Amino acid sequence: MASNNQPQTINISAQNVYGNCDLKCSYNYTYNDSNSAATNNDVFISLTYDKGTTNPVVYNAQNYFVSKINIYSPSIHMFNDNLANGELVIEHAPEMGGDLLYVCIPIFESTNSSDASNILTEIIESVSNNAPNVNESTNLNISNFNLDIFIPTKPFFSYSGTTGLTGQVIVFGTNYAIPLNNGTLSTLSKIIKPYPITISGGNLFFNSKGPNTTQVSDNGIYISCQPTGSSEEETQVTYDNKNPVDYNMNSILNNPTFIKIIQILFGCIIFILTCLILNFGYNYLTSTPQKLPTIKIPKMKFS
Repeated sequence: MASNNQPQTINISAQNVYGNCDLKCSYNYTYNDSNSAATNNDVFISLTYDKGTTNPVVYNAQNYFVSKINIYSPSIHMFNDNLANGELVIEHAPEMGGDLLYVCIPIFESTNSSDASNILTEIIESVSNNAPNVNESTNLNISNFNLDIFIPTKPFFSYSGTTGLTGQVIVFGTNYAIPLNNGTLSTLSKIIKPYPITISGGNLFFNSKGPNTTQVSDNGIYISCQPTGSSEEETQVTYDNKNPVDYNMNSILNNPTFIKIIQILFGCIIFILTCLILNFGYNYLTSTPQKLPTIKIPKMKFS
């Protein structure tokens, strides 16, 4: 049994949710198409992804680009007290510096299929055929490869990672896992080994709205506000900044308080000028030299 002081791998479960973060963990994405190469790292498969010309992700008003993609088997997170069959982890680096952002999607055995499961199956089979050994790599010839296909537009969990995944972490629940059939999962388990890593962090929050629910336009900006009190939620407000100077000047000039201040200042200036004029006049009049009366002294004659 692990020591009480040893970090425990975080358990992604509705029972462990500390609070809501519909605004605080706002996640918006539009990923670009990319070429990709896969490398067998023994305990995970890593994929490359082109940076593109624009940042594909905005998380809490900060821009991110994809820096790494890893595939694990089994998962590195716990889901409802159990490991999933696998996990896709997309690492993002911030454009202006700061915490990394991880987006994690579990992989579960299922006979169902989706576009995401078809692409993931193609990746696993390509690595199995062309890079089955440690440190081997292969180019993936997947047309229109785009991460949009893997990201569910569904509610997700979020926490701040301190061990294993250090930074901001988004995790989708098992309801939105990528389905893979037993044969593909068996192939994956032959390529890579389980990764013995502890994933721990802060409180687990829940975003009930999912990604791409807060719009960001070219003419708007995000403002994050931390309200007072016990709530940890943030509010993001978008302002139109087409003509910010004109709009602000009109608001100021029409403000009654501003008008009152101008009237008071104008009155003070008039009063000061009047005082200066009066003082100047008084000094001028009082500083004029006065002439003393002429006293005639009679001449004295001497005999």
